[in-house]
Amino acid sequence: MVRRDASATVVAMELTPLRRASSGAVLGGVCAGLARRWQVDPTVLRIAMVLLALLGGLGIAFYVGALLLVPKDGSSEFPLYRLAPFTRSWSPAAAIGAVVGLGVLITVAVGSWLPFGLAPVVGLGFLWYFGFHRRRHPHRPDAGQPGSGAPSGQNELAGASDTAALPSASTPSELPQTDFERAAAAWRERVVQERQGAPAGSPDVSDAVSDPPAALPLYEYRPTPPPAVSNWTPPAPRASRRRPKWLWPLVLCLLGSGLATLAVLSVVFGVIVPPLAYAATVLGALGLGLLIAAFAGRPRGLLPLAVVAGLVTIAMLVPVPRPGRIGTETVSYTTMAQLPTTEQNHGAGDVTVNLSGLDVTETRQIQYSQGAGTLAVSLPTTGNVVVEWSIGAGEYHGPDTNRDGIDLKGSYQRILTPGAPVLTVVLHTGLGEVTVS
Repeated sequence: MVRRDASATVVAMELTPLRRASSGAVLGGVCAGLARRWQVDPTVLRIAMVLLALLGGLGIAFYVGALLLVPKDGSSEFPLYRLAPFTRSWSPAAAIGAVVGLGVLITVAVGSWLPFGLAPVVGLGFLWYFGFHRRRHPHRPDAGQPGSGAPSGQNELAGASDTAALPSASTPSELPQTDFERAAAAWRERVVQERQGAPAGSPDVSDAVSDPPAALPLYEYRPTPPPAVSNWTPPAPRASRRRPKWLWPLVLCLLGSGLATLAVLSVVFGVIVPPLAYAATVLGALGLGLLIAAFAGRPRGLLPLAVVAGLVTIAMLVPVPRPGRIGTETVSYTTMAQLPTTEQNHGAGDVTVNLSGLDVTETRQIQYSQGAGTLAVSLPTTGNVVVEWSIGAGEYHGPDTNRDGIDLKGSYQRILTPGAPVLTVVLHTGLGEVTVS
């Protein structure tokens, strides 16, 4: 009987097409499907996906791509074809390319708002590949090569049609080690001779009735009985996970006490309590509950709620620019007193700032931020001017250079009178064009 190699099962499992899980899914079943494929805890993958979302928005782009390209259990069609029917005529390569382009746009749009860049992702990728993936899936030599560890019975008993190609059992490097294997090798050699025709000097098969070959000796196979195990008891059934009913009331009491304390400080004593303090209080109460749950058992819903509270707290820590106005806007300044003292935000549209008639009599700085669209600035004809510009994705046209691409930054200086006042103009657009003239 041919023994089945255990590594073949592992390889077959790894080649199984990825599917989003229908059971145990939280948001689309992406993490649950990966956890089932890699045989890990889905909670670990969900936490890793949140961390990747904070690292330049890469986790968000990956999750959206998986929702559009990975089918669910029982399906083999891209979900993109169902969500966007006009893509049904696209080839799989075109659909994948479109989703990759969407992921790049998401990373560019979201990554500028997050405190971390893409550099930590590269380090984490190397750490995962060399520290986890290579150890979990070591290199396995090909079957049939020396030292592969594959049982010899797989190559010798592959099928009746391959019997003639098998080497003779008399080869010194493949001599059987037991009497039973020696007898089996002799029988295979006899079958090969009968199929290929008896060679010269061998007895004729037609004379087998009158002159039968010598019978092979029979050997009795007596398997070695397994060693006796004394005082063996079956293992106890696995105890169900403890889920204490008193932990949720305790967490709610801690949460209510903290929020009530902040309310008293704000209403009675007149202390200015920022919104971040309320989010931190909720996160602190849930974190203390998780700490107690590590010893007493975790109730349902506590960990997901703590993760959501943590994401809300982090989002409140990250400065998000205001969307600003939308549409076309044109402003003109002729005196230094007219210049705005705060950053001017414009959501989308075309903004034109005319400074050509301005007389630079003092050192000042103005800032303009554009979400999407065209930002055009006409500099003063006289005086010292410094322009600092940045573009998420788009084009820059200025007196010094013309550039286009992603994540562009630069500066332009026009110092006509050293030591005189300088006007600094700071320009930023997320997606669009910046023109300085």
